[in-house]
Amino acid sequence: TIGALFARACRRAGVRLYVHAHGADSTVMPRKQTWRRRYRRLFASADGIITPSRFIADRLIQIGCPNEKLHVSPCGILPEHFTPSKRESGRLLVVGRFVEKKSPHLTIEAFARIASRFPEARLDLVGDGPLMARSRALVEQENLADRVIFHGYRSTEFVQGMMQNAAIFVQHSVTARNGDMEGLPVSILEAMASALPVVATRHSGIPEAVVDGETGVLVEEHDIKGTAEALASLLADTRRAARMGDAGRRRVLDHFTQRHTRDRLRRAMALPAIAEPLDIEERQVQ
Repeated sequence: TIGALFARACRRAGVRLYVHAHGADSTVMPRKQTWRRRYRRLFASADGIITPSRFIADRLIQIGCPNEKLHVSPCGILPEHFTPSKRESGRLLVVGRFVEKKSPHLTIEAFARIASRFPEARLDLVGDGPLMARSRALVEQENLADRVIFHGYRSTEFVQGMMQNAAIFVQHSVTARNGDMEGLPVSILEAMASALPVVATRHSGIPEAVVDGETGVLVEEHDIKGTAEALASLLADTRRAARMGDAGRRRVLDHFTQRHTRDRLRRAMALPAIAEPLDIEERQVQ
């Protein structure tokens, strides 16, 4: 949306314009006629449109963006900040804002369905937002106050630490009532870099990172039963969960680091390639 506002100024100044389009930019704003007009002008004048997933790129094509101007480049992570987890038995982790499209309450409902079968399991939720009160009330209703821990909004370092102890990462993203969708959640890539198997939904760009049956398990949006079954299957078979986590880390190292992002953006902008790592620590990542 910011790119649409600056397009005219860039054109007058003769400055090349590349813009990033994320989830809400591509799913909520185009519902408004005023923004559709602005987007069409942006598509005509911009040198390139960068999206975090092929799914979002296809949404922009539907509203008139030329395919040749689109460049898919997920937001990469720094893998040296995420080492393989110790995988403490039964620890499930959710990281994200407590908003409709991330639906933390649905993850809690899924956990409630299997909690009695796995008495050692616990669910950690990091984040805050409008759905916090609803989520807390659900935990009380299910008598899970000693099994579900709300950590609130915390630092990046805290999240990294949580991922070093978790066994499974959960992300039940859904399409919000106003159409809002994810692009490709960075928290999923961070979890994969931490060698965590991911239980998530077939939503937006998530299947472009999480390979169903290989690096995690994907279910349909709002499929609470399917989410519960996926969690139960990984809690019951820790070796399978570990294999998925290891495969996820390899996938991130091969495709989703900030070095990959840098290289994709340089290609999109027709800039010379750079062979050097982003920093000295990157040389040490295995």
